[in-house]
Amino acid sequence: MLFEETMMKIIVIHDDINWLHSDPSGGHPENPYRLERLLDSLRSSVQPDLCEFSRTIDPLRKVLKNIHSDEYVDYIERECSKGFHYIDQDTYVTQHTFNIALRYSTTIWVYASKSFEENRLILALPRPPGHHAGYSGRAMGAPTLGFCIFNHSAVADSALLEKTKPILHIDFDAHHGNGTQDIFWNDARVIHVDIHQHGLYPGTGWVDDIGGKDAKGSKINIPLPPYSGDAEFIWVVENIIKQLISTYRFEAIVVSAGFDSYVNDGLAELEFTEDSFTYIGNTLYEYYRKGVVKTIVSVLEGGYGRGLKYGFSSFVKALMGFKKINKRFVKPPPPKIYEKLRSILREYHGINIVE
Repeated sequence: MLFEETMMKIIVIHDDINWLHSDPSGGHPENPYRLERLLDSLRSSVQPDLCEFSRTIDPLRKVLKNIHSDEYVDYIERECSKGFHYIDQDTYVTQHTFNIALRYSTTIWVYASKSFEENRLILALPRPPGHHAGYSGRAMGAPTLGFCIFNHSAVADSALLEKTKPILHIDFDAHHGNGTQDIFWNDARVIHVDIHQHGLYPGTGWVDDIGGKDAKGSKINIPLPPYSGDAEFIWVVENIIKQLISTYRFEAIVVSAGFDSYVNDGLAELEFTEDSFTYIGNTLYEYYRKGVVKTIVSVLEGGYGRGLKYGFSSFVKALMGFKKINKRFVKPPPPKIYEKLRSILREYHGINIVE
């Protein structure tokens, strides 16, 4: 389906039930006020009639099949029954967290499936977030769950894999999406491009990590050094993301949308600005508008300060066709990372990076 060059409508999954997942001390960075910032930004920058808000629906445990083990899901349910406490150094639960997280996962599964049939854009704003939660919880040797409970973006992948394959999964949170990568490590149907800060929690996402024996090359990790900015990010979009979409003609894309990579957001040292988020949003918009991609499901991950206002609004406006940016100066990753990426793309995807 080819759309005229115009602003697109988007379904926004949001529910005030998220307020029941909160640290009573008010001191945790992952708190309900994050979504209030996002919603204020959305309402001030996007026409109300272009946003169709949807609340969460009744939870269905079956949507977590193949995403998390029964043992892990049982563990979370059991811990939540004890009331508010920390289940690791970073991650807290309340008596309501299990229900809240499962409601979000269920809603995302249903809407991801429908969006493919109806050619829709989906923007999910779940709390708690999910991309650090692996099949059995803590993933790939990470010390904690990193604020996460259930992996909502992986649930979206799972729903869409029933409709099409392969799927492109893009994660631009400053922290590596170790949970998502763990879940699909041996699944070549999910091509996972992860742009993150090198050395930051959870300490995973090395460029040599390319997937399990049945999925080698399907996991593309781009660890950028601290203080990397728009030039490096836009290089990745131009030379990796666009090339992959042109090669595979993905019908479905899932985005783990983290805005802690925005400059001075607070928990990372990347320096992406509005330009980076506008560029990736507009790139995806163009493929969607032209009918190459049938659906794009964007799922909120991190973002705790300035990124929630400036990065988020730039991404969403560009994704909906409100905002554009011309290609800017680009800069490849450090030489060792660059050469390894060139090798992976050439060997496993038949893509030659030409500078």
